[in-house]
Amino acid sequence: MFLVVILLTLFAIAVSGITTIPFSIGLLSVSTVVFRKSWVFFLAFGLGLFLDLIVIRPLGYASLILTIFVFLIRLYEKKFETQTIAFVFISTFLGSVFYLWLFEYQMVFLQAFVNALFSVVSFYVMLNSFQHLNKNKILK
Repeated sequence: MFLVVILLTLFAIAVSGITTIPFSIGLLSVSTVVFRKSWVFFLAFGLGLFLDLIVIRPLGYASLILTIFVFLIRLYEKKFETQTIAFVFISTFLGSVFYLWLFEYQMVFLQAFVNALFSVVSFYVMLNSFQHLNKNKILK
């Protein structure tokens, strides 16, 4: 399962250098909801540093935003049912809109919508594979 997270992280880093769609927000949203572990904070911080290096921005801006994003998702885990497609879609969409607006990108809503759709598909695949591994007692 960690191989999937590593591959998705490398994919998010590679695609972020090519396009302006923040796939890292979708990756973090899905990872936070599926795994519910604190190592996602470190993933957010490291991913933010790589994004700042790729985009040639002062270090720490994206790390701060991504870490706060993961914190907000973890904060609402107890209030809402987070392992649903609707929550993943809405949290990714709102996080992407804020990220794109803050860094002054163009076509904010279209990019956020594409990112939210990508994260819903990733969530569905990751959640099904994670539950399959739990049923077979491979991952506990």
